[in-house]
Amino acid sequence: MIPPDPEFRQQNRRERILFVKKSADWVRSVPNEVWSERQCALINALLANRSNLPLTKEQYLRMIETARRKSDRRKGSPVMPSRVMMAPKEDPCC
Repeated sequence: MIPPDPEFRQQNRRERILFVKKSADWVRSVPNEVWSERQCALINALLANRSNLPLTKEQYLRMIETARRKSDRRKGSPVMPSRVMMAPKEDPCC
């Protein structure tokens, strides 16, 4: 498998972050009744369309597990970058 171009991945990441920020701003700016109504409509539409999805739940989970095994990544959160890691605590007894 050829990994995607780093520039393409970075652009996709920026677009996803922008989408999440705009969505969060919208949720904060409208009354809960409006937000809840739209959320309910989305969930109902997804449930109504579930028979048209190309994969079954089992196929999807098998695909994810296979990708995880081939990528050599551990399950769970990614490793924290060193620039964000906390400095080791000094030993107070010495």
